[in-house]
Amino acid sequence: MTGRAVAAAILIAMVVPGVARAQTIEEQQWHLAALGVQTAHATTRGDGVVVAVVDSGVDDTRPDLAGALLPGTGFGSAAGTDGTEDNDGHGTAMATLIAGRAVDGGALGVAPGAMILPISVGADGDKFTTASVAEGVTWAVDQGADVINLSLTSLATLTPDLLRAVNYAFDHDIVVVAGTGNDGDEHVGAPANIKGVIAVSGTVKGNGVWPESNTGPETVLAAPAQRIVTAVPLKVVDTGYAEVDGTSAATALVSGAAALVRARYPEMDAGNVVNRLIATATDLLAPGRDHATGFGQVDPVAALTADVPPVERNPLAPPPPTSSAAPPPTSDEGLAAPPSDVDGGTRLLVAFGGLTAVGAVVAVVSLLLARRSRIRRAPVPVVTEIPPPSDDFWRNDRF
Repeated sequence: MTGRAVAAAILIAMVVPGVARAQTIEEQQWHLAALGVQTAHATTRGDGVVVAVVDSGVDDTRPDLAGALLPGTGFGSAAGTDGTEDNDGHGTAMATLIAGRAVDGGALGVAPGAMILPISVGADGDKFTTASVAEGVTWAVDQGADVINLSLTSLATLTPDLLRAVNYAFDHDIVVVAGTGNDGDEHVGAPANIKGVIAVSGTVKGNGVWPESNTGPETVLAAPAQRIVTAVPLKVVDTGYAEVDGTSAATALVSGAAALVRARYPEMDAGNVVNRLIATATDLLAPGRDHATGFGQVDPVAALTADVPPVERNPLAPPPPTSSAAPPPTSDEGLAAPPSDVDGGTRLLVAFGGLTAVGAVVAVVSLLLARRSRIRRAPVPVVTEIPPPSDDFWRNDRF
């Protein structure tokens, strides 16, 4: 399959004074109340859990993530980097939704006590390939990740490299979460369609289905995916904050919920973490699992507190493999060949529907992404000033 690259416009904004009492960024994050995140934090904030974000990189200069980043790495076109250079803002946005520290009114993540393992698999969305993502997943496993967040999806139905890498993660007791995609199609691509992965679709305020979500029988859970406020690098939006649409955001929120469960039940294996998330989800449509929202919208509070009987293995997974949990082989023997690509790799689509700056629009730039983003200027309340962190904020022992 030939990879495709299209231009996506991203609105750049500056903060404009003039509001007597502006909302903080945290107050603008409607999904926090929708998911009961603050209530969940009375039980746990995700301390001790490592979430790998395999994406465009995570900006290590964002105050929202200060103290949250572990040493990372890069693959593909980002090879040789440490995972902290983010040129399009996607990875930073996702990491913040997972583990944002809400510093001085900034963005709050679902698991603000968790640590982020930043893994860059491309300088921009068009550089993502299944090969680089598979390398990133494998590296995350070897670094001891507890949860792997994959806010991206492939045009391909199945690729051997991704299948090996994801199975390698399962062999090492890791929860893997991926987005279903944003084309509004009845098609869930890889890696979300791999059995055992939590495939996440999107919802809107009021628990309706986000109409741009890809759907299908592989859908497992849903989470908010529209007008989700998060942090991005200043090079992308000079307020440092933006709204995003897409199953990318929904995926990050579910990864945050998985981190909370792993922190609350540190001896619980990944299969039971997955089971707890799906058993306690809020059913949104007809009773039972459906193609649009899976088992329903993730409910972090219920996942942490409900009485859920244990299971023998991940209820989403096929029968246990016979592998010895060795690192993924390089041979394709015994697996279907991946679709061909003129550039030598299968392109991945960033499961990210659009990014709108929080502030007044002053310019537009184009970035190459692997799907067309819809740009919407939304009337979001603006933070007039976020004071800088205190002098002792950057101490490593703060969190």
